[in-house]
Amino acid sequence: MAITKKSARQSSKRILSPKKVAATRIRSSKKVTATRTPSPKKVTPARQMNKPQRTRTSRAPKMTEKTLDALNERLDMMLPEAMFRIAAIEHLLVKNQLCLYEELVNARQFIQEQEQS
Repeated sequence: MAITKKSARQSSKRILSPKKVAATRIRSSKKVTATRTPSPKKVTPARQMNKPQRTRTSRAPKMTEKTLDALNERLDMMLPEAMFRIAAIEHLLVKNQLCLYEELVNARQFIQEQEQS
């Protein structure tokens, strides 16, 4: 006789005595509420007129300068590699006769005109 999943689950459940069932119901019905005592209001003294505080120089310009320098170094390393890759692709386009050299020259001129305007 095969045991179904439902009957296996039912047989694995604990069977509590009626006294224990009643005790768990009583415990679960009792709600524990934390009583809050109202906190006393804080009394703040009247504000005194202080001398204006000195403004602190921020580190933002120094950090910005460092960030820009780091970015500049990265670009100096990345741009030549990107230019070499573009040149290699252009070479392959001309070699495989997918594009004429004159078309590449015209495309470069068009881009330069777009950058200037």
